[in-house]
Amino acid sequence: MSIPFILEVVLGLVFIYFALSLLASEIQEIIGTLLQWRAEHLKRSIEVLIAGNDPASKAAAEAFADRLYDTPLVRSLNQEATGPIAHFFRLINHAVGRLYRLVTRTRNVFGDKTSGPSYIPAQTFAQALLDNLQIEDLRTVLLESRLGQFTEEQLMLPLNRMVNDLRASTANEFLLNAEFRTLENSVRQLIYDFREKRTTLSETIDRLIARLDEFTAAAQIALPDNHHLTETFMRRLEFLKQALASTTLDKAALLKRIQPSLAELVSVVDRKSPIYQEIKGLASKDGGRIQEIFERIDAHGLPKSLQSTLLSLADKAGSSLAAKASDTVLNTMQSLADDSVSNLKIYLSDLETDVKSLGQEVESWFNRGMARSQGVYKRNAKAVALLIGIAIAISLNADSLHMLDRLSRDPAIRSAINQAAEEIGAANPEAMADIEDQVDAALNELPIPIGYGEAVTSKQQEAQANWFIPLVPRRVIGWFITGFAISMGSSFWFNLLKRIVDVKNSGKLDDSN
Repeated sequence: MSIPFILEVVLGLVFIYFALSLLASEIQEIIGTLLQWRAEHLKRSIEVLIAGNDPASKAAAEAFADRLYDTPLVRSLNQEATGPIAHFFRLINHAVGRLYRLVTRTRNVFGDKTSGPSYIPAQTFAQALLDNLQIEDLRTVLLESRLGQFTEEQLMLPLNRMVNDLRASTANEFLLNAEFRTLENSVRQLIYDFREKRTTLSETIDRLIARLDEFTAAAQIALPDNHHLTETFMRRLEFLKQALASTTLDKAALLKRIQPSLAELVSVVDRKSPIYQEIKGLASKDGGRIQEIFERIDAHGLPKSLQSTLLSLADKAGSSLAAKASDTVLNTMQSLADDSVSNLKIYLSDLETDVKSLGQEVESWFNRGMARSQGVYKRNAKAVALLIGIAIAISLNADSLHMLDRLSRDPAIRSAINQAAEEIGAANPEAMADIEDQVDAALNELPIPIGYGEAVTSKQQEAQANWFIPLVPRRVIGWFITGFAISMGSSFWFNLLKRIVDVKNSGKLDDSN
């Protein structure tokens, strides 16, 4: 056998596989759409990601995933076409899905819904997860509570005692009354501005110290000069200011004490955690908005595996912030240049965005999980493609052994198929729709050796008489070979077809030269 003959036989076989692979791809796409394979696989993958392969957390993970899918962020991704025709096909789609679940006895992963998104961006997932945990609301509530407690215990109560001591010593119960009332009103306004998100925590601390400086200046004017009680009071005011945050580094430490860490925020779902008890106490004491947040936390459990994962991610995000803080503090200690102090102020601002850092860690965790999920989906799709390929081979009687025999023995069939294959091989790969039309037209015109017609089955029976495996019919082996070939995909066979055509054309060019 010559090389051109072998190339012609192989090219004919590759063309047939390519044509059947296109059919299989269309069938698989239709089945996948009707059964919502991508959307269902995504939902199950998220449940596995949340459960962390812990069987004990499976039920809780499914319930939590349902809550995530019920958030506005995720619901907005499940867009469906409108109009009577689209509605009709959607009803058919849902009916097929219900029938499939009834036959296979599988649950509806979308809960009380009939469909779900087939793709969720990592940022959307992270935002939906943190919104469900109320991380931002918890952080705001705790900051407001701790800031108010700090202001009351570390500033207003000590200052009130100092003023009362001064009044008792001078026998003047109205001494500094106006100045103290002004300070109280200013402090209330500062906390209100922070609650309304007009200022950050760092800016609020700066303004608090500035109001204390203003009170000190007003007291200096109101109190008599060169009096030992005045001097004692002013020294006590200076000590109070230093105890609050006299330096930038002291301010950094103060901010860390007031604002809850990422690990604390995440551990609120654990009823034994200190942060849970703190929120519970605030809810019973203040009620209102805090009570609503606490009730939502208390109503929804969180899978143990997800708790562990989020704590780990929070520690990782916190470690990156801590490393940044250490570097900044070290630079500040080594040099007191203006740029070092500026860097520290930048870090203090970064403390306000720690929740965003946790969100980024959740995004990375989600992306890693989806990368693994994509590998599983491809393997499952490959198995389905193999089953579809075998089904097509049997239904069309596409026997690879028979096709090989006919292509090698019948020059007319071989030549006709090769001519069509060369035309398709020279087409633009990006115009796949046109290529599919060409293949459809070729299949209607070419004498492809498949089907259950007399011409094909009689030849198969003749070949079966000389078959050396008596227990396994020859055509069955041919069907399985065809099914496996179809499962390789239309892209694989199209690329191979183009290469063979190029080799043939280069051989013709050499012969002409």
